[in-house]
Amino acid sequence: MRPLNLSAVVNVLANVAYLLERKRISLDRAFTLTCRRIKCSTRNLSREDMFNIAHRFVSSYIFVRRVVEKLRGSYSHRMLARAFLYLRARELGLSIDSKLRKAVRRDLRGIERVAAEIEAEEPWHFLGYPKWFWDELAKVLPEDEVRRLLEAMNSRVVWLRINTLRIDVDKALRKLEEERVQYELDPRIPILVRVLRSPKPVRNISLFREGKAVIQDRASVLTVLALKPEPGMTIYDFAAAPGIKTSLIMQLTENRARVVAMDRSPRRLRNMRSLLRKYGVDVDRVDIALADSRAIAFSRRCDAALVDAPCSSSGAIPKDPAIKLLLRSPSIPAKMSTIQSAMLINALRYSDVITYATCSLFPAEGEEVIAKALEVGTHDLADPGIPASRGYRAYSFWSRVNRTYPHIDMCEGFFIARLER
Repeated sequence: MRPLNLSAVVNVLANVAYLLERKRISLDRAFTLTCRRIKCSTRNLSREDMFNIAHRFVSSYIFVRRVVEKLRGSYSHRMLARAFLYLRARELGLSIDSKLRKAVRRDLRGIERVAAEIEAEEPWHFLGYPKWFWDELAKVLPEDEVRRLLEAMNSRVVWLRINTLRIDVDKALRKLEEERVQYELDPRIPILVRVLRSPKPVRNISLFREGKAVIQDRASVLTVLALKPEPGMTIYDFAAAPGIKTSLIMQLTENRARVVAMDRSPRRLRNMRSLLRKYGVDVDRVDIALADSRAIAFSRRCDAALVDAPCSSSGAIPKDPAIKLLLRSPSIPAKMSTIQSAMLINALRYSDVITYATCSLFPAEGEEVIAKALEVGTHDLADPGIPASRGYRAYSFWSRVNRTYPHIDMCEGFFIARLER
């Protein structure tokens, strides 16, 4: 086990927790802001090590907070950081000094007992989720399946998409090997690589820095594959920013499609064109529009439309565990589904083929949205034809839509459906 500069780690974790609760931002953003004020490395811990500890802390935050609240009734962020390190040090491969051990046993007497009680009686809190999150999934999955799914969501699987607009696959794999990156090729998607181990952060790998590989989750790639883009197509991307899926459309069509990429967020659109250039996209074939996809009108139809709608992001927790802290209310999926339905129904007006997707585990944002779209009567479901699991069996059309489950498909939790006229 590595010896630990305890005070430095506690300072970082406490500051991250404060920012997450106060500003409701992502873990990446909270960590970056923290590191502007506090040194995020020590003699024994690199900045990347510290980020990984922070990732585990935030993933366990609801559990640790529940433990401390049961013992004390209230908490400070520093107390939560100490409790986390005390409970999780062995898993993190860290050595806790006697000073911390004595302080926790003094201030949080009975911490091991309470943690064990929560594990046995409140599995949702033990895994770091709100109770309503567990309850919603338990309506469509057996509880043992819910547990496996949520356990898998507490770890991230990193995928790299080889960008064949900039490099061929074989050359990219050789470059990964030169940088001592251990990887596994996806047997069904030859441009996808699962990173098993890397001696440095994936974002510092030369392929990524040069735009020859893209950090893109397998589920996100499957969304575009379900669209089946072909050269010569005109494609409307109804929620395009920051441009990762648009770039994949252009990659799969060898820069021979035309894409209208729209989003309602100026901030997210701002850097999209430069990102597309970095990835080798012919930006003259991509029209970027600041627009509300629920109401935008077109003078002509397109060949295919992609509606990767804004959502609760419940399926993206492996990438950003801070999402757990944002999902405070069980009303969130239903509120998001109103936006999603409006976007999808507008897309039905302009395309015979639509792929609808959300990075959500909740049926309100997947199957329920599709059920409303089918009521319009103009389109029917078609098999997306992608290597992924199927939808929730509680719905009659479960076998004609896809879901990705982190514990089965080794990626984020997405819902994917294809509609055809």
